[in-house]
Amino acid sequence: MAFFGAPIGRDDHAKRAVATAGEIMRESLAAASVDRLGIGIGIATGEAFVGNVGGGEVTDYTVIGDTVNVAARLQGEAASGEILISQETYTHVTTEFPDANRHELLLKGKSEPVVAWEITPNSQTLLR
Repeated sequence: MAFFGAPIGRDDHAKRAVATAGEIMRESLAAASVDRLGIGIGIATGEAFVGNVGGGEVTDYTVIGDTVNVAARLQGEAASGEILISQETYTHVTTEFPDANRHELLLKGKSEPVVAWEITPNSQTLLR
């Protein structure tokens, strides 16, 4: 898991997350021909609790909340070689991915379908 926009907020955090996903996917696809490695990526944008979690000598700087859960669920739905992003993330990268495929997914923990957009590794070159 990776997160963007904390501890220092940036206006382009969603674009940076998508660009990083594209780079990970490019590397994964290159390695797949050798290692048969296949990954799917999920990205969600929104509010989350960020900070040290735990107690005593065991703490971890992390994020928790619904946005994190949606990202994890999108990742779980993503097929090998697929990047799924939330509607909120897509609003930040719409112009870079005009041909993204829209999906409505019923995610665990959600009573209504969630809109997700599939962006392809080929279109990732727009964010390099």
